[in-house]
Amino acid sequence: MKHYQIRLLLSLIFILPFSLVQAAFVDYNAQLNEGQKHLSCLRLQQANTIFKAEIAIHPANIAAHFLLHYSNFYHIMVQQDKKLLEEFEKSTAATLLKIQELPESSPYRLFYKGSVHLQSALIKGAFNEYLSSAWDFRTAYQEINQNESKFPSFLGHKKELGVLMSLIGTFPKQYMWVVNVVGLEGDFEKGMGILTHYINNYANEPLIEKQESLVYYTLIQLNFGSNKNLAWEFYKDKCKDYEQNLIQCYMRAYVAGKCGENEIALQTLKNRPNESTYEQIHYLDFLMGEYLIHQLDFSAAIWYKKYLTFSATKSSYKEAYQKLAWISWLQSDTSKFITYIGLMEKNTKEPSSEAKLLRNDIKVGIYPSTDLIKARLLFDGGYLIRSNQILLNLSTHSLKSNFQLLDWKYRQARISQEQGKFADAIVSYKKCLEFGVEINSYLLPNSCLQLGLIYEELKYPKVAKLYYEKVSDYSNFDYEQSINQKAKAGIMRVKK
Repeated sequence: MKHYQIRLLLSLIFILPFSLVQAAFVDYNAQLNEGQKHLSCLRLQQANTIFKAEIAIHPANIAAHFLLHYSNFYHIMVQQDKKLLEEFEKSTAATLLKIQELPESSPYRLFYKGSVHLQSALIKGAFNEYLSSAWDFRTAYQEINQNESKFPSFLGHKKELGVLMSLIGTFPKQYMWVVNVVGLEGDFEKGMGILTHYINNYANEPLIEKQESLVYYTLIQLNFGSNKNLAWEFYKDKCKDYEQNLIQCYMRAYVAGKCGENEIALQTLKNRPNESTYEQIHYLDFLMGEYLIHQLDFSAAIWYKKYLTFSATKSSYKEAYQKLAWISWLQSDTSKFITYIGLMEKNTKEPSSEAKLLRNDIKVGIYPSTDLIKARLLFDGGYLIRSNQILLNLSTHSLKSNFQLLDWKYRQARISQEQGKFADAIVSYKKCLEFGVEINSYLLPNSCLQLGLIYEELKYPKVAKLYYEKVSDYSNFDYEQSINQKAKAGIMRVKK
């Protein structure tokens, strides 16, 4: 064989296999679009089957790998099971390696990477892994911001850009230094504006991205906006398929419940899709208990017990046992009340401030006021008139501790605020701050938060900022992380 023939043969042996390897690409083909329909409804097994089949046929189609990671993200998010975290992290690492195969000229390369890192940040934050979450959040911002610079007309990453900009500044203060390394200050209004721009122009975007943008916008508005009711106004017309789409069902029930639309929330859960093809969300049983107890319907106990029996996570065990304790007390069953209070404390990492106050009261023979419990539950369900009537009929002589008196003043303030009687609410909240100065309860920092929201609504940003900042004067109280995050979001909104 001549030398040139040998060289040609060697070239074919070593070069041909590489030439047959297809370059990485992104194609939301008919198969992936079908898979997205299942994914968007939380029929994850069917979605995964389609995504894996596409990967087997077209391993270079990075969209399939990205969507499979989306499915893993949804699975761990709805299960809230920390045992799944290690497997999720492996999935994240593998997906990022596949995305790296895309050419730098593709706007999907950095967009996909930023999106995966944002999903990872949200998952780790849900499990209180804040340091790792902050690093992922920082990386996501860097990648999305870089993509914005390279491909400013690319719509895909605008969703992530809006989310990141809206949420910067809401991390617990001990981890903010990680996020601040990128030198970016959050801008809530600008971030929400970018997210709105995406939603207004997303007609040709992938189905899952469109749905996700609606979820992000709604939850950010609900948790960090100045008026949570705007979240329900935005989402209520976006979830008409809730009887077949489990994500829409969950969101409709959750947001309606948080915004005082208890009847709608309850009706939504009663009509949720229950087929075995859907992901099982045991938290929905907890929510069913919540919406029933808001009506003072004691059959709620069945649903709390169902949640406690089947849920793999303990994220809401404390609240479930607290509600079971209240139901027992409202039914005059002191023995069960004490038992459930003990279980509530057992499922709290550290004894909560409210639990300590309750224990101290019980030691001297002071038990919770049934009227205050009823007023609180009815208020949480949006039954303001019934709640207020209980408070008006309540004799302060029946309140046996300073904490109960503080609670009474606070409930009055909350009702006045929700009814738009801001002057009355301001007076009542300020009385809470004066009266409860020596009481360690979330009612005090939350009074500051609510005063900030009221003054922001009344267009007094400087006064609002003072009260938002005053939240940080308190520590070691129930719901501390949530209240601090909302106060930080308030400061971001009014500091301009």
